[in-house]
Amino acid sequence: MIKLIGVWMFEWLWCLSNLIIKPRMLSYKKGFQREVNCGKFNVQEYDNGIKKIFNIKSDFGYVLSCELLFSKEEASNTAESKLPHKIAILCHGLGYAKYGSLKYAQFFLKLGFTVLIYDHRNHGLSGKAHTSMGYYEKYDLKKIIDWCYEQYGAACKIVTHGESMGAATVLLHLGIDNRVNCAIADCAYSDLKQLLRHQLKTYYHLPCFLIPLESCITFLRAGFWYKSVSPIKIISQTDIPILFIHGKIDNLVPAQMSKQMYESKNKNKAIYLVAGAKHAESYCVNKSGYEKIVERFLNTYL
Repeated sequence: MIKLIGVWMFEWLWCLSNLIIKPRMLSYKKGFQREVNCGKFNVQEYDNGIKKIFNIKSDFGYVLSCELLFSKEEASNTAESKLPHKIAILCHGLGYAKYGSLKYAQFFLKLGFTVLIYDHRNHGLSGKAHTSMGYYEKYDLKKIIDWCYEQYGAACKIVTHGESMGAATVLLHLGIDNRVNCAIADCAYSDLKQLLRHQLKTYYHLPCFLIPLESCITFLRAGFWYKSVSPIKIISQTDIPILFIHGKIDNLVPAQMSKQMYESKNKNKAIYLVAGAKHAESYCVNKSGYEKIVERFLNTYL
């Protein structure tokens, strides 16, 4: 009987670990079409836009599938322009791919940014490696920024924007790289262990004592501990300006997490809580308000 319970528990922990490191994915084409069908971005504008598709090799051996989108301003500028290059790097959420960033990309393009979107490891067209909820992804983001500096020089101005896991990645990245001018975190989790406590209780009705055991299994499989994925620990250590955005009725990642991170940051901060918005819905629920607060933030800190 004890042996059966042990086997049952191990299988449960293995399955829970899979939810983190092998999340369910939409196929690339289906995910792209879903975004089009929902009207989240203008597909004609995207198709007619100037873009460059390429790969960057990560420090861990796999490739990161990237796409560079150019604004009309940049397309008309000469190579001799002395203005600092403005680049927005957009990070998508768990289980999606870079197409999930296109709704934000079109807004940044209108503001005169060059936009770089890419697939996280284990997502979209990038190479396969265990998802790590931001732990290894932050190093991939640093690699993307390395590429931007090589292409556009050290005078370029970089804004990072992330949604959900992408937002956590953007915040964790600030702990290893200070070359970003400002960051925007949309519905980020403050701490992976706290997030899992919330989700185990809300969706699976499982006890929280499983989390340390699950973390141990994940470490053996993927090489990171859940305690190492804690954006809130980074917030108080950086002076880089951060805009926190969250839907007020987000049940997957509670808005309280963004509130806590905002409160833990001493200066150079802003927060925007969107009424009636669930997880990753803030832009779609109040597009004009979202764009207004982001533009004001960028005008203040960029």
